[in-house]
Amino acid sequence: MKYASAFVLVVLTWASMPLFMKYFTGFMDGWTMNGLRYSMAILIWSPYLLVKWRRGEISAGIFRDARYPALAHMFGQVCWGLAPYYNDASMMHFIGRSTFLFMILFSFVVLHEERRLIGRPIFWIGVMATILGIVLMYIGGAEQGSTSPLGVLLLLGAGAGWAAYGVTIKKFMGAHSARLSFGVVSLYVLPGLWALMFAFGDWRVMADFELSLWGWILLSGFLGIALAHVLLYVVVKRYGPIVSDGVFQLIPFVTVVGAYLLFGETMTWLQWMGGFVLIAAISALLKAKQQSMGKQWDESKT
Repeated sequence: MKYASAFVLVVLTWASMPLFMKYFTGFMDGWTMNGLRYSMAILIWSPYLLVKWRRGEISAGIFRDARYPALAHMFGQVCWGLAPYYNDASMMHFIGRSTFLFMILFSFVVLHEERRLIGRPIFWIGVMATILGIVLMYIGGAEQGSTSPLGVLLLLGAGAGWAAYGVTIKKFMGAHSARLSFGVVSLYVLPGLWALMFAFGDWRVMADFELSLWGWILLSGFLGIALAHVLLYVVVKRYGPIVSDGVFQLIPFVTVVGAYLLFGETMTWLQWMGGFVLIAAISALLKAKQQSMGKQWDESKT
C-alpha cells in the first residue's frame, strides 16, 4: 500500500511542476525562477546533508564523481526553467517524455551493454513514433500559440539534459546512494543557477514579492524538486525503472487536467494525437528495453 501511495504522489508531484512554473511566469523571468525554486529545494535538503557530513558519511570522492552529473543536471534544469515562457503547461510533460529516448541513445555511447537494442525493430518503431509525436504536437500547438520552435527545442534540451544526468549518475555515482548523490549534485547546481540568475535575470523583483508568493515558491521547490526526486528513488528501487516509467506515462495527462482547471488551457486534436503517439512511442521503447533486459538476464545464466 505504501508503495502504491508513493506512485500516486510521484505522479501528482511531477505533474504539478509545469503548473507551478506557468503560474510563476507572471511574476518573474526563467533565470530568477530557476534560482529561487532550487534554493528552496536546497533549504529542505541541507539538514540531511549536514547530518551525513557530521557522521562522516560523505566522502571526498563523491564530490569528484558528481561533476559530470551536475553539468548534465544543470543544463536540463536551465532548459526546463525557461520552457514555460514558450510553451503551455499542457505541452511540457508530453514532449518531456522524450527523456527516455535520449537516455537510451546516450546509453549507447556510455554503457556498451545497451547497444543490443539497436537490433530490435520495436526500438526503431519507438524512435520514429517519438519523432512523429513531437512533430504533431508542435504543429498542433503552433496553430493556437501554445508552443514555438524555441519552446520545443527547450523541452528537448531538458529531456536530453535529464537523460544525460541519469546515464552519468549510473556511470559515475554507482557507489553512492541515490539520495546522497542527488544532494551532492544539487550543491554543484545551485551556485551555477545563482550565477545565471544574477547575470541574466531580473532578480530585483524579489523585493516586491508578497509573502503568499514566497510560500508558493517554497511549496514548488519542495514538491517539484526535493520531494519529487525522493519519491522517484523510492518507486524505482521498489518496482524497477521499467514499471516505474510505465506509470509515469500518466503524468502528462494529469498536468493537462490541472492546466485546464487552473489556466483554461486546451489542446487541439492534433496535439492530442501527437500526445498519444508520444505515449505509445515511449511504451514501445520501454518494451524494447524490457526485452533487452530479459535477454541479458537469460545470457547471464548460461
